[in-house]
Amino acid sequence: MKVLPFKVPKPENELVRHQVDDVTHFYDKLHQHPEVQLTVLFNGTGNLIVGDYIGRFRPGELYLLSPNIPHVFRSDTIYYAGNTARRAYSESIFVDVNIIRSKLREIQEFERVLEFFDSLNGCYRVFDDNSFIESRISKLRDTGGLSRIILSLDILHFLITRPVMHRLNKTDILLHYSMKEGKRMDNVVRFLIDESHRKITLSEAAEIASMNKEAFCRFFRERTRKTFTEFLNEIRIKKACELLLNKDMTISQVASESGFTNLSYFNRVFRKINGKTPKQFRNTLDIMGA
Repeated sequence: MKVLPFKVPKPENELVRHQVDDVTHFYDKLHQHPEVQLTVLFNGTGNLIVGDYIGRFRPGELYLLSPNIPHVFRSDTIYYAGNTARRAYSESIFVDVNIIRSKLREIQEFERVLEFFDSLNGCYRVFDDNSFIESRISKLRDTGGLSRIILSLDILHFLITRPVMHRLNKTDILLHYSMKEGKRMDNVVRFLIDESHRKITLSEAAEIASMNKEAFCRFFRERTRKTFTEFLNEIRIKKACELLLNKDMTISQVASESGFTNLSYFNRVFRKINGKTPKQFRNTLDIMGA
């Protein structure tokens, strides 16, 4: 049994499922499913966690997830405040690769499609500057049958033939979690994101996982390819990048709000992760007009 297996609601022999999520916050538990997922984000911000990758997501971005990859689009805390005017909205297509393998693999035209799916390993950011994919996914809201298949194949052809995908996870092999491991990781990740603004000890995180510190460190590193401190620092630095957009906040304030009590340590970690200091990062945003 896999970590929180997510059942995409579709008939057994349906090749492509289009799904609209218009919700107060996105599904927030670490989960996986056998379908390939392509998601367009229209509203909502938060943290995407998949394999060894953790990063911010925001409106206008597209992500492709290979089959059976543990992942979660964790909305920011503000989306849990009960304000129904603030919505998280995305549209996704789920492609059943098993149908292609079992029923379409002998068709020559699908060989390239299968090769593409077999090459996927993790999570990819998709760059769709001319909204080619976005427009076609939106059309799927009102289409079905053969029209849905044609639009979906159009999207797949675009992904296969153009250099628009950038893989986000660094390791080639992502572990599939057992149900128990998945729940444990989900509890820890949720805790780290929610409490990253304050000092968090290794003992606290190990207690959340119901493990001793030594066992927890091994468990965490095996599944994230990062130490507990490295993972927590990445969460905090991603938050700091968002806070730096607010020009009224000093860098010292950004560091404190992100969970760093030492400014020099914050600067050092920020530079290690982003390749530039917080000040240089903010200056880059000014040049880009952010």
